[in-house]
Amino acid sequence: MRAAQLRLRLSLAAFAASLIGTAPVAAQPVPACGAGLASAQRTESARHVIVWRADPQRIPVGRHFALDLIACPKPGASAIDGLGVDARMPAHGHGMNYKPSVKALGENRYRAEGLMFHMPGQWELAFELRSGEQNERALQALTVR
Repeated sequence: MRAAQLRLRLSLAAFAASLIGTAPVAAQPVPACGAGLASAQRTESARHVIVWRADPQRIPVGRHFALDLIACPKPGASAIDGLGVDARMPAHGHGMNYKPSVKALGENRYRAEGLMFHMPGQWELAFELRSGEQNERALQALTVR
């Protein structure tokens, strides 16, 4: 019994000695959704967070603009398979005269191009999120001047 205990202690001591000089692996912090997207807006749906920024930053009236977007799943939700963007003026009952295109850029990043608000006023951006068989929508109200 003493020989077995001695072998175990020697094995543990050798293992501990092998760890000397090795740095522990630090846990990498998970960046917040949209970290690195300066001057961004945040919109949420039931299962996802959408962080977006207009390009140019001040949305022009009567000129095309783009949106840079990041779509992050909330805890327990799946990443999205696709994203669509549209906009409308609820008070006027109409939307944009153009259909924007959305490109997936990888790592939950997207770019929507070809948006145009043809008149000033209250607009509503709609983000259509597809995740497997589930679809959901996130809305963001805007005032364009």
